[in-house]
Amino acid sequence: MEASTTIKQMLAGNKIFVPTYQRAYSWDTEIEKTNTPKQVNVFLSDLIDYYKSSTKTRYYFGHFLFEEKDKTTFGVIDGQQRMTTIIIFLSALFNRLKQIRALKETEQETFEDIIKRNSTYRFDTVDYDKQLFRDYAIDQIKKDKKSLETESAKRIVAAFDFFKTHFADKDENYLLKMLDTIQNASCTTHPVNDESEAIQMFIFQNNRGKKPSHLEIIKAQFMFNVHLYGAEEKESLIEEIKNRFEKIYRSISSIEYRISEDDVLVYTLRVHFNS
Repeated sequence: MEASTTIKQMLAGNKIFVPTYQRAYSWDTEIEKTNTPKQVNVFLSDLIDYYKSSTKTRYYFGHFLFEEKDKTTFGVIDGQQRMTTIIIFLSALFNRLKQIRALKETEQETFEDIIKRNSTYRFDTVDYDKQLFRDYAIDQIKKDKKSLETESAKRIVAAFDFFKTHFADKDENYLLKMLDTIQNASCTTHPVNDESEAIQMFIFQNNRGKKPSHLEIIKAQFMFNVHLYGAEEKESLIEEIKNRFEKIYRSISSIEYRISEDDVLVYTLRVHFNS
C-alpha cells in the first residue's frame, strides 16, 4: 500500500475491515434541515461543490491509518467513517448507473476493484453490522428496515437511502464524473505492523468528522500501555480488552441516544466507587 495514493489504488486487490474493538458507523444523515448539517450531508455537499468547480486539482480524502495483517489485509484504525461512507456512496452510484445501462468493461473493473469481486468484498464494517452492510448497501438484496438491531445499522441504511435518493434523477454524465472524482481522489495511507504503534498514532490523529469519544481515547491509551508494560501477558490482555470493548460498542449501538459512549465511563466510575 503506497503512502500517497488514490482511493481506487488503496482498495484494489486488498481486503480492508473495521476491527471489532473499534466503534461502529457513527456518521449521521440529515433528513430534515437543521442548523447543524450532519456528516453524511457534508460529505455529499463537499463533492457537489467540487463537481461544480473548474479546478483541476484532485479531490482529497485525507489520511488513513491501517494495521497491516498481511500484504493484502488491513484493519482500518483511523478513517473508517470516511471509508464506510465512500463505499456506501459508490455502491449507490453504481446501482443508479446499472439502471441506466450495463457497465462497460472498465467500469466493471472499477466496481470489482473498489466494491466487490465475485464473493470478495473490498471493505467490511464491524462484525455485528457486516451482514447488514453487505445485504443492504452492497448487494441490495435486503429491503426490510424493521429488524435493524443497532443504531449503526440504521445509520448505514440511512446513508445508502440518502445517496440512492440523490442519484435517482441524475444522468450518466453526472454519475461518471462523480465516479471519476472518487476513484481518482488522492489520499495518504500509513500501514503499520505493530498494533501498539497504530494505537498510539490513533490517539493523536485528528480528521474531519466525529472526534473520538473519551471512551475511545481511553481504550486506545489503555491498549497502548498494555503493549508497553504487559510483558508475557500482553497478547492475552490485549485480546481480553478487544473482546470487552466489542461487547461495550455492540451494547451502546443497540441503545444509542439513551446512553452515550462517555456515559459508560461515568456509570463505570459510579459503580466502582459506589457513588
